[in-house]
Amino acid sequence: MLDTTTLDHLAAGYTVLGQFHREPPDEPTLAQLWKLLAEWPLSGTAGAEQGLALMAQARADEESGETITADHARLYGTLAVAQVAPYESVHRGEDRLVFDEHTLQVRQAYRTLSLQAPRLNREPDDHIGLELEFIAQSCLRALDALDHGSRDDAERYVRLGADFFRDHLAQWAPDMLGRVIAAARTSFMAGLAHLTLGALETYSHATGVPVDL
Repeated sequence: MLDTTTLDHLAAGYTVLGQFHREPPDEPTLAQLWKLLAEWPLSGTAGAEQGLALMAQARADEESGETITADHARLYGTLAVAQVAPYESVHRGEDRLVFDEHTLQVRQAYRTLSLQAPRLNREPDDHIGLELEFIAQSCLRALDALDHGSRDDAERYVRLGADFFRDHLAQWAPDMLGRVIAAARTSFMAGLAHLTLGALETYSHATGVPVDL
């Protein structure tokens, strides 16, 4: 069973990463991030160190929200063909299409926490940002269960997150993030990918679920 500090750090880190993979930061969010970067909760891995160094470089270079948004859109295909598709089904499916069996498996997993993708049937459920947020939610549910004195429920939520990590994120995210690092034009997006790799390693160590980085 994970301790409350670990659960809290994982929930915070995975929430932030999920948010930025889904939506690039605007200027106020970017300014807030720069203030909080020194307190990044998922440190201690090579990915975290490289990610934080690249984020510091992005700040030093004064990368703007507009510049980061353009790189995010180019990489993830918001406005045109994606350089690196952010969907599990594209990376794992035989036909490399969205809304395939992997998307539906992810949708079913979300239901174990009574969650669903915000743009159900309009955007694939298996966006990397949403998958990261599922892990964050599993940790938050575990924390809430512990607050209410239910260790059994807390362990169940941790197990749901670990099973999801094993069956989904661990299977495709490392390769996808490596492609982002190779294709990124901003230090911010490369840093985001490195921080995410570090977060995967931290979660793997915490839960004992292997991931090939």
